[in-house]
Amino acid sequence: MRCCSERSEERAPMYFEDRYSRRIFISRVLMIVAINLLMTTLILTFCVFHMGARKFLLKYWYIGLVGIGIILIFSFLMCCCSFLFRSSPCKYILLVIYVLAHACVVCSVAVRYQPKLVFIAVASCAAIVVLLFLFARFAPCDFTGCWIFVFVFSLVVMIMGIVAILFPTIRIVYASLGVLLFCVYIVIHIQLIIGGRTHKNQLDESDYVLAAMMLYSDIVFLFVFLLDLIGLIDA
Repeated sequence: MRCCSERSEERAPMYFEDRYSRRIFISRVLMIVAINLLMTTLILTFCVFHMGARKFLLKYWYIGLVGIGIILIFSFLMCCCSFLFRSSPCKYILLVIYVLAHACVVCSVAVRYQPKLVFIAVASCAAIVVLLFLFARFAPCDFTGCWIFVFVFSLVVMIMGIVAILFPTIRIVYASLGVLLFCVYIVIHIQLIIGGRTHKNQLDESDYVLAAMMLYSDIVFLFVFLLDLIGLIDA
């Protein structure tokens, strides 16, 4: 479900001619991600504590599957029709739909757990994201060229998910691998956003909405897998 939006090494230095333009790009991306996460958290809080909303989502559980379907469609568009996410107002309309789809998935999952576990997962996710950001920023190694490894890892997690449906006893392994997978995605996308000569690939300056959508999705699915893992441990 990921977008391979990296650029070739020989073209990368052309996108950010100075550090100021790169800082502006990073600030835009992080601001959009922060707003998206804030809106998702507010919707999540309402659904977790409002009994009517909880009952509604438990009754119509397939709303989460609809959200997953929309996210998959958007992932295809991000890979094959990235120009849609550069033109206004199209990119902002797509961004709103994308956030609402993720909110449907998160809320459909979260209402199945106690509120205490949900906010433990929120706090854990926030702490992990901060640590991953610091690692991606200051680590001497470059992860932006590891897409073959990540693709294979994604297939392994997908297969483990299917096996976990048939054999629920290995679900904790699936959740653990999912957490690890999205940690890797977050590091790669942060390095693509940061760019610079130390990274093999970087995102184009006009792709700030696309970059924000990728990073936002990584964080949301990291939270979903963390919540599943914490719920299994607490059971």
